[in-house]
Amino acid sequence: MSDIRDALSALCKYINSLINVGLTPEHLRLAKSNAPDEDVAEALRNTLHILTMSYHAARKKRGDIDFRNHDTLTAVKLHLAFLQYPAIEFYSLSRSRSDRNRDLLIALAWLLGTQNVLTDILRAKLAGSVLGAECSRVDLPEVNTEISRTRIVRSDDQLTNTLLDGILHLNARVNLNLREVDELTRERGNLVSKVHAASIDVSGLPHLSVCESALTKRLATTSNVNESSDDEVRRLEFRDAGILLDTRAKWLRKRHAFFDWMVTVIQEHKKSAKMNLREIDSQELAVFSSLLHQVISEKLRDLTSATAVGSESRNKALDCPSRVHRSQCNDIEAQNWLDHLNERQKREEEDLQRNRKWLADELERMLKLIPSTIRV
Repeated sequence: MSDIRDALSALCKYINSLINVGLTPEHLRLAKSNAPDEDVAEALRNTLHILTMSYHAARKKRGDIDFRNHDTLTAVKLHLAFLQYPAIEFYSLSRSRSDRNRDLLIALAWLLGTQNVLTDILRAKLAGSVLGAECSRVDLPEVNTEISRTRIVRSDDQLTNTLLDGILHLNARVNLNLREVDELTRERGNLVSKVHAASIDVSGLPHLSVCESALTKRLATTSNVNESSDDEVRRLEFRDAGILLDTRAKWLRKRHAFFDWMVTVIQEHKKSAKMNLREIDSQELAVFSSLLHQVISEKLRDLTSATAVGSESRNKALDCPSRVHRSQCNDIEAQNWLDHLNERQKREEEDLQRNRKWLADELERMLKLIPSTIRV
C-alpha cells in the first residue's frame, strides 16, 4: 500500500513539475472509485489536454494536428482519436457529467504507458534550460585548410601520408583529452567531498555541487550587480534542473507500482461494466463521431489538394497499405481478419442477448409494481 501511495505521489510531483496542473494523489484515488467530483474531472481533463495538445503528443504522428479551436474535452477526444485510443466509451464523455472520472484516469494511464509524453516534455524543458545549453555545446572541429589545398596538387601517396599523419595527430589529441577527463573527474570528486564535508555541520546549508559552489563563491565575492544577478539566475536554473531530474528518477523507481495499481483500476472498471450497463451517451458519441468525420474529411481534402499541386509534404504514414488491400493479396491476413470479425460479431450478439434479457426482467419487475386498476 505504501508503494502505491509513493507511486501516486511521485507521478503527481513529476507531472506538476513539468506542466503545473495541480494534480494530486487524492484526485487519482477518487477517480479510481469513480466518485462524482467536478474538481477531479477538471484536473484530469486539464492534464490530458496539456499532455496531448500543448506538447503535441499527436503531432509526432501527424504534423498538421491542431485542435486549439475546440473546448478542452473535445480537443482531448480528437487528439486521443488520432492516437488511436481504443476505448469507445471515452468518446461519449460530456462536460455536464463528472461521475465518469475513472475513464479519464484510464486514458491518462494509457497515454503515459504508450506515448512516452512525459519524457518528451522533460527533454524540451532541459533543452531550453541552462543545463541543456551547457551540455549541448559542441566545439566545431578545426579545418585543416592546408590539407584541403594540397589535396589537389599532391599525388595519391603524399595525400595518403598526410591523411595518416592527421589521423595520428587526432588520435594523440583524443588520448590526451581522455587523460584530462579522468583527472578532472577525480578532481571533481575531491571537490565534492570537500564541499560536503564543509557544509555537513552548518545549519541550513544544503549539500552543494561543484558548479553551485563556484556560483555561490562568485555571488559572495563579486561587486558587479549585473554579474551577481546573472549568476543567481543560473544557480536557480541549475537547482531547478536538478530537482526535476531527481523527481523523474523517483517516478521511474515507482512507475511499476503505478501500472500495477492501474490493473486493479481496470479490473474494477470491467466489474462495474458487467454489473450495470455501460452508461454510454449515444447522443454525445454521435456528435463526436460526426465531428471526427468532418475533421478527417478536411484533412483528406487538404491532402488531395496538396498532392494535386505537386506538394512534397505528404504524410508518409498514409502510404501504408490498409488492411483491406493487404487481405486482397494475402490469404492468411484475410482469414485472420475474418476470424476477428466473426469473434467480434459473436461478442456483440452475446451482449445484445444479455441486454434483451435484462430489459425483459426490468419490464417484468415494473409490471409487478404497477397496482391493478381494474374494477369489477
